Amino acid sequence: MSFSSKAKEDLVRTRVRTKAARLAQLSGLTLTCGALYVGRGRGAAYTSETLAVGKEIVSLAASLYELESVIELSERERRRPLTLVTLSGTDAQRLLTDTGLLIPAEGGFRLGGAAPETLFSGEEAKRAFLRGAFLGSGSCADPHRGYHLEIVTRTQALSTQICALIAPFGPAAKTMRRKERFVVYLKGEDVSGFLALIGASASALEFENVRAERDFRNYVNRTTNCDTANIGKTVNASALQRRAIDLIEEHMGLSRLPAPLYEAAMLRLNHPDATLQELADMAEIGKSGMNHRLTRLVRIAREIQHE
Repeated sequence: MSFSSKAKEDLVRTRVRTKAARLAQLSGLTLTCGALYVGRGRGAAYTSETLAVGKEIVSLAASLYELESVIELSERERRRPLTLVTLSGTDAQRLLTDTGLLIPAEGGFRLGGAAPETLFSGEEAKRAFLRGAFLGSGSCADPHRGYHLEIVTRTQALSTQICALIAPFGPAAKTMRRKERFVVYLKGEDVSGFLALIGASASALEFENVRAERDFRNYVNRTTNCDTANIGKTVNASALQRRAIDLIEEHMGLSRLPAPLYEAAMLRLNHPDATLQELADMAEIGKSGMNHRLTRLVRIAREIQHE
């Protein structure tokens, strides 16, 4: 089971207490995975990749309206069957207008692009609407592979509305256009923040655990790579310095060097693997002082070569 599917299974177990919150959640579902159904009268048709989401749609609708509901599974040459839900009957048109899929207009109705603002009477209703939107068309990457969550919408108005509802709670949601759709997306720690906001506590905790473990592993790798690079620099610098000292010994003798340079030369020859700081500690001088002395030895060797 994918991480998204587990998150949705987690969400459908959330108890939606009030009628206002149930309607808000049904609106989020209807506007993201629902469509106008025209059969014997108007109705709503929903498509989901998760059977549990289809059952949640029927449960919410049945608690609010007098409806006839049908759930079907359609494979359509897919690895996982689609869940198809059809709601029709006496209150179907009222469901469509209450959730914002249809808007009364002169001479009839027109398709709506966002949820009625009257749905968001309180914080619980706002969370419920966002939960419904994620259940309807949301997806979340496996945190082992990346930190990305998105909700696909049919209209720019709905994507803007979703972002506006998320913002006061903290997570920073953004929108982008993908072909004929509009996508609300979150990244990084905002993903777990959003999952916790809509009630997917177990998924949010799992996400954060994986993210913390992955970030720590990356930190260890970066530190190891840095240490390896520093070791390489130390080895290369030591080899250059020792070649310079050998050249000085061959052409003029180390005994002719000033005492500080002679001391630095002997320390380097006797401790070829020592770091600059370790040599400085042996000479009881600062790191910059030891670096200056060794650099001076390399410069003398180059002057000898150019004579």
